[in-house]
Amino acid sequence: MRTAVFLLALFAFFGVANAQQKLRADDSQAIQSCIKEKESDEGAELCIGIIADRCLETPEGQSTHGQADCYRREQLVWDDILNETYRRLQGAFEGKLKTQLRDVQRAWIESRKLQCEFYADVIKGSLAIPTSASCMNTETARRAIYLLSILNI
Repeated sequence: MRTAVFLLALFAFFGVANAQQKLRADDSQAIQSCIKEKESDEGAELCIGIIADRCLETPEGQSTHGQADCYRREQLVWDDILNETYRRLQGAFEGKLKTQLRDVQRAWIESRKLQCEFYADVIKGSLAIPTSASCMNTETARRAIYLLSILNI
């Protein structure tokens, strides 16, 4: 019984530690540079995965939870870009456009959640963990890139 309680506490600790990943300046710089480089060429979507893919090749990225952490690490950057771009768009728009942007963003957040949960439910088992995290990263990145394109109109 004590062993079970200890293991639960240990898993809870690591779950909290993983959930508290912090945005890394080098990750942010890598993606920001990639976006600037690709904007005029093949497209910023080619920047999706540049952090996660490298992370997946490390020993830490070999387990299903490690893989999910790699995707979450990159998602922090895309989420930061998305939030900053959204903030800037909210400042640029007034009235109806501002309200529409808010409503569309809320709908997108729900859609992303449902989509990634669906993939996790289809996959099931331990592979659902990195699959869901990959989905969240990819969809967040795509949305950030889309909002950037609106900002640059």
